Amino acid sequence: MAVKRNIAWWALYDFGNSIVLMAFLFYFSQWLVIDQGNPSWWYNATLIGSSILFIFTAPFISKKIDTNGKKLGGLRFWSAATFVGFLVTALIALFADHLDGVAALVYTFATYAYLLCFLYYTPMLNDLSTFENSSSVSGFGQAANSVGQVVGLLVTLPFVTGAIVLFGDPGRAQALLPAVVLFGLCSLPMLLAYREESIVPAVSPKENMSPFLGFASVFKHRSLALLLVAYFLFSDAMLTFANNFPLYLEKVHGVSDTFKALLTVGILALAAVGAIIFGKLADRIGTLKTLTGVLIVWCVLFPLMTFVSDLDILIGIFLIAGLFFGPVWGLSRSAVGQVAPPALVASSYGYYVVAERFATFIGPAVWSIILVTLGDGSLGYRVALLSMSALVIASLFVLRKIKR
Repeated sequence: MAVKRNIAWWALYDFGNSIVLMAFLFYFSQWLVIDQGNPSWWYNATLIGSSILFIFTAPFISKKIDTNGKKLGGLRFWSAATFVGFLVTALIALFADHLDGVAALVYTFATYAYLLCFLYYTPMLNDLSTFENSSSVSGFGQAANSVGQVVGLLVTLPFVTGAIVLFGDPGRAQALLPAVVLFGLCSLPMLLAYREESIVPAVSPKENMSPFLGFASVFKHRSLALLLVAYFLFSDAMLTFANNFPLYLEKVHGVSDTFKALLTVGILALAAVGAIIFGKLADRIGTLKTLTGVLIVWCVLFPLMTFVSDLDILIGIFLIAGLFFGPVWGLSRSAVGQVAPPALVASSYGYYVVAERFATFIGPAVWSIILVTLGDGSLGYRVALLSMSALVIASLFVLRKIKR
């Protein structure tokens, strides 16, 4: 019973943090670039900056978690830092939009704190599941994440359309503060009611204290190393597209904010369904086998999104993509826990998150270079999207080399 309650709080935390993530990804990006008239690379620069900070500090933090076995205290601290960072960003957007450069800087550090939360949060999957049901539990958490994104869009949409105005003029900035408040409320049960079991560290405090030795220890395990490389490649494609999705719809198809929000709601609702379905399927036929099948489908979806111009047909393609979006994260997270050495679970998940963030360092850089070269219009965005399919194909070749 206690485990089920912990799983519920764990999933609710993912639900809450996805609300604030989606609001800022969807509306802060457009506020910064479209409303404030800044170039597209400004927003991608915030992703690159937070990723650089994270990549250089994550190995030290992950190693410390492996050494002491404690996760809840760190999650509490960095969740509070995340809340404060996003709150300040939202207040600047509402009351001092001439400080858009400061808002971008604060958002960079808020995103960094947000990322650090997952160094503590993600390894909890192994505390809450067994090898036999890890994909189902991970899929349940991913479904909560997707539903949270849906709720985030639906709850904040009235603020964006002007149906509800908190302060000042209606617009995208209105969506940020409600999302931050919801994030704080949904995080509280996890931070206050979650019961962390007394865990005996798998690593002695006198052993392997250097994160550089930890890096070597993680990557000497061939299956884990290959999985992390593959994850870097396909998450590069998925996250870069997801982070630029609102701008893509604006630049290529010129649709309204309401259309973007409703389409994204449909995609994320199907992502939640897909995470649960494919999580249960993976527990039956194997996590890596299921993940490979999902990525093969993405090799078809990215070119279709690029070349199909009819918006009605494209809506159907996006919705199908949603069904296969959620499983990518649920299955890959479960797979890392299954192949990670017991003494290096936190470090393995640390490099898993590092791989994801390094993807949002390289991916946005590639995307931005293409836009600078071909222009910040339809052609540039289409070529940038097509380039993502090459990364997914490369990841499949790496996954093939993992022994099942």
